[in-house]
Amino acid sequence: MNRALLNFGYNAAFSLLTAIAVARLFPTYTTFSATQDEPYHVASGMEWIEKGAYTYELQHPPLARVAVALGPYLGGLRGHSIRSSPYEEGNAILYSTGDPAENIRLARLGSLPFLILGCAVVVLWSWRWFGKPEAIAALTLFVCLPPILGSAALATNDMACAATVALALYHFVRWLEKPDQQRAAWFGVAVGLAFLSKFSAVLFLPVCFIAAYFVLDKRKIPRGHTHIATAAALALLIIWAGYRFSLRPASPTHGQYAAIDKRIANPVLRRAVYAVIEAPLPLRDAVAGVVAVAKHNRVGHPSYLLGRYRRTGWWYFFPVVLAVKTPIGFLILAIAGLALVFWTRDAIPWQQRVTAIFAIAILAASMTSRIDLGVRHILPIYPILAVLAGNSVITLIQKSRWTAIVAGLLVAWAATDSILAHPDYLAYFNPFASRHPERVLCESDLDWGQDLYRLRDTLKARGVDQVSIRYFGTAPLDRAGLPPHRDLSPTRPASGWAAISLHALVMENAENGSFEWLKQYQPVERVGKSIYLYRLP
Repeated sequence: MNRALLNFGYNAAFSLLTAIAVARLFPTYTTFSATQDEPYHVASGMEWIEKGAYTYELQHPPLARVAVALGPYLGGLRGHSIRSSPYEEGNAILYSTGDPAENIRLARLGSLPFLILGCAVVVLWSWRWFGKPEAIAALTLFVCLPPILGSAALATNDMACAATVALALYHFVRWLEKPDQQRAAWFGVAVGLAFLSKFSAVLFLPVCFIAAYFVLDKRKIPRGHTHIATAAALALLIIWAGYRFSLRPASPTHGQYAAIDKRIANPVLRRAVYAVIEAPLPLRDAVAGVVAVAKHNRVGHPSYLLGRYRRTGWWYFFPVVLAVKTPIGFLILAIAGLALVFWTRDAIPWQQRVTAIFAIAILAASMTSRIDLGVRHILPIYPILAVLAGNSVITLIQKSRWTAIVAGLLVAWAATDSILAHPDYLAYFNPFASRHPERVLCESDLDWGQDLYRLRDTLKARGVDQVSIRYFGTAPLDRAGLPPHRDLSPTRPASGWAAISLHALVMENAENGSFEWLKQYQPVERVGKSIYLYRLP
């Protein structure tokens, strides 16, 4: 009876913590305008739902996009078949009828199931391999993480990636623990969902599997090839289902046909090769998406770090991101959790050691990326770090009274940081970034176009009747309720009221010297976290 009552108390605590995390997101839905990528995701998901097609962009798989488009679809919104730009198509959907803020809210609700899934995985992982009190501590810390709350509040695929990658790793460890067909099947389903959420899983999961292989005692590694076949088959089936079981030919280019004609003289054999490469096959879109991401990574992406602009990124980008975007109390507890696993003198379960290895493997894999766009690209590390941090909390509490006080202060510090960050979870920086985080990062970690509503309200409160604007984002300015406005030139000085996104002021300036003329003036106000407002002579 006492055990049942205790378990009920634990479950009630887990449910309450998750509910509080969900409730904290609702005020953000109407505080922030649509961010840079949200219309893109809504357009792609709406096409999948309404037309049974998925053609706007293949660098991201459809699961999370369908989830964020489902709310607007059920709310009566439909696609507009604007083929020139998925951004225009997404805005046409979100701004076509009714209140745009309400339409955006409906889209953002699609990320909530993945936040709840992430909370569940943290609890299950901690409970199973660390302990019930550790699970309470881990979930408490997890739901206080601004990077998690910021991504979970948007109609994007980053929270889905974090939750499903953690789910796949959880079922991987369960299968290692007891190899059988049932656990192999769950593992395969989880891997399929992770790949359908974001192609980052194609990098993170294999690296984690390989890292576990080299760390584990080889006697503990299962030899069941049938289990691997089961998992692989189910993963591929789930991925194919996500693409609506499409069968699509490869669509070879003229150059490929010319190369075949040059190398194969026999006409019968040549026609046979044509038939093979033109044959409709499953998962063509998924393969094309992975290839597109690999090409994107090879070319690189414009990024900014510590005052410098580069297209090919930095190997230390993500360590810096974690250092400035994570509450310091959480960082200390997570590092302590890693230390407990690797440097404790006592024997520890191999499941705990693998947990730590996963966190290191995800960070190491991210450091090879040339697409350095922010903490959202390494979000899957946080469920693992939360588990390790929760374990360190309970270990410190049990060690002595003084270490228990230290643990309580660190948890309180992390929770206080999270409370003070509300509602700006997306643009949160810890004190390591000082009062000018734009000197460290300025892309989606700080300015993703989220403060357009705040700019509208600020200009109205100040009685501004005309303004020059340089806005970083895809939200239509003519639908934002702004006063008459014109573009702010990057090279010609303006007069009167001017508003500029930090992305333009910092990153574009670092790239090509844009808005250098504006640096001689001081802004009269910082609107939200991402827009400077000036009164120019």
